[in-house]
Amino acid sequence: MSDKFHRNACAKQHHIIGHYLAVQAWLRGLDCIVLDRVDLEFFFGLKRFKSARVRWLKDDLLPWFPFQEDYYRTSAPSSIHSLFLARVAISTFLPPGSMRTDQRIERMATGSPKTALFFDSEWLKERPSEGDMISQLSLLAAGIATPDQFRPQTAPPPRARPAPSFIDPFDIFAGVFPVQKEPR
Repeated sequence: MSDKFHRNACAKQHHIIGHYLAVQAWLRGLDCIVLDRVDLEFFFGLKRFKSARVRWLKDDLLPWFPFQEDYYRTSAPSSIHSLFLARVAISTFLPPGSMRTDQRIERMATGSPKTALFFDSEWLKERPSEGDMISQLSLLAAGIATPDQFRPQTAPPPRARPAPSFIDPFDIFAGVFPVQKEPR
């Protein structure tokens, strides 16, 4: 009974993440969004990933990302390094061999599906908690927020400083009542 409960709890968490990642990919114009090891550890609070958990995650994300490629540091299932999640076929565009995730993305050929790491400081200041994801998804679903509100905002150009219009009242008093020196 507890195994079924645990599996259902994981599925709900995976569905929230899947929906959030799909919205993020859409906002950024991506065909493929990539979770690296740090993202996975953050989302799940795990340092080691059993093969069953990785399989569950991939199965649960299929409705949003039907094309998936996972990479491992070693042959151990707990060593998952990155997970490429795509809405289009991507495997033929991924360079073979052992390399860092950012290098694999950079080495994709011209004309490859647009791919980026999930955590991009232009789009996110920090990795969102599950509550943050639910909040953003709820605001979008309820029509309270629009997608544009979640895009990076460009800083407005600095305004020219206006001429000083403030008159210090102490300057007025100093003019009316000049400081008098005491005689010696």
